[in-house]
Amino acid sequence: MMYLLRNAWKNLARNKGRNIAILMIAALTLTAVTISFSIQTMSSLAIARYKENFGVQATLETNWEKVDKEHPPEQTVNEDGSVTMEQNFEVVMPDAEEYARYADSKYVRRTLYQASCAVYSDSLRQVDDNLQQGEEIVDLGGMDKKELMKFYGASTEAELEEMLGGKEELETVLDTKANAVGSLIGFTDLSLLDEFATQQRKLEQGAFPKNRNECIVSNVFAEKNDLGIGDVISVSGPSRSLDQEDVQLTIVGIYGDYFNEATAITFGTFYGDIFTTYDTLMNTGFHYIDLTDAVFILKDADAAEAFEREIRAKGLNEYLSLSYSTEEYEKNTKPLENLAHIAEIFTGLASAVGAAVLLFVSFINVRERRYEIGVLRSIGMRRSDIAKGMIYELLAMMLAAFAGSVLLGSALVNPIASALLGGLAADVPRSLPAVSVAFSAGLAFALSVAASVCASLVVMRHEPMKILCNSSA
Repeated sequence: MMYLLRNAWKNLARNKGRNIAILMIAALTLTAVTISFSIQTMSSLAIARYKENFGVQATLETNWEKVDKEHPPEQTVNEDGSVTMEQNFEVVMPDAEEYARYADSKYVRRTLYQASCAVYSDSLRQVDDNLQQGEEIVDLGGMDKKELMKFYGASTEAELEEMLGGKEELETVLDTKANAVGSLIGFTDLSLLDEFATQQRKLEQGAFPKNRNECIVSNVFAEKNDLGIGDVISVSGPSRSLDQEDVQLTIVGIYGDYFNEATAITFGTFYGDIFTTYDTLMNTGFHYIDLTDAVFILKDADAAEAFEREIRAKGLNEYLSLSYSTEEYEKNTKPLENLAHIAEIFTGLASAVGAAVLLFVSFINVRERRYEIGVLRSIGMRRSDIAKGMIYELLAMMLAAFAGSVLLGSALVNPIASALLGGLAADVPRSLPAVSVAFSAGLAFALSVAASVCASLVVMRHEPMKILCNSSA
């Protein structure tokens, strides 16, 4: 055993030229395989994470076709002869408890909730919002009935109730405080909120809130109120009669607004938005919280119809329907699937071509060493020992090639992955995956064994004296 190892080491030094060529071919092959396999792994991981975090998004929306068919709009002819179409039928959206009941389904991976309410504070100052020209936010809070009737142009209280949507809505407005400092918005996972996911709003300092009573504020709001990360703000709810206690929120991050010009002109920018977790908002005890959105993340597109049948059985309003689209899902996963498939093909081609070239070079190398093999066979060395010696030589070179491919792959995988993946897999680590290293190691071992055994068998099928005679000639 020791003799074979020493002889293998001497042969490596004795045949430096050929061995360096084999080493370079092996290193380049393994590097190409390692990087391509890494890209395949990263793409697959990005797809899996996208499916886990997003899946197919489904929401409940009003089925206007059914509403218009069964409750057609009423036509009114005005004094000037114009015609007004008015839809008097109102479809009530589910409340938080109903959404939670629907979300308890085997077809739903997770549910994203968004809710909001106005908040008030004696210690914080309002920030002027950047609204489109000529637009302003009118605060109805603090107005009495006379002021509301004047604002809406209502001549009677009954008319005012109708304009506001009923007696309950009127009572809510009359009980609302004046001069809101901003809006407290709760979301299940702020990193997935469209405004932050599309980078219309960017977290500039700190982190997104994860724990109870954590929040983030805009840089404009923070500057106006001399706030920073770690500061605690005190806010109360919108009800004058019911929300008496303040809630303390710890600032863990500060965001900036980067809405495109068209969006900013159309909707404006609301610097008073304070973002927190959905759990925090719903546990404040505040009244008049609006559940503004609930998104069901389905496990796959095939689950949509079954999920809708299930929530129908749970009592979903007949005028609501499940709306979903696989377009966004496919748009985000298809490029990654294509890239993973291309990387898979390239991995196979690189492995096959590298193996073929390495086998050929090894074959030529062994043929040039026929005399050496003939001498060893003539002095009584077994064929298996000669094969083992060549295996040791190639294993040593492949080990060096493998180490070089790992170092080179680690240096190149990040820039190559960034160029190919771009923002498609922003949350996927760009370091060399362990599975790629393991695959490369397995390939290196397989190539070394295959190359040495196949090449040795070609020569060792001849008798030693015949090899020596042919070599002498």
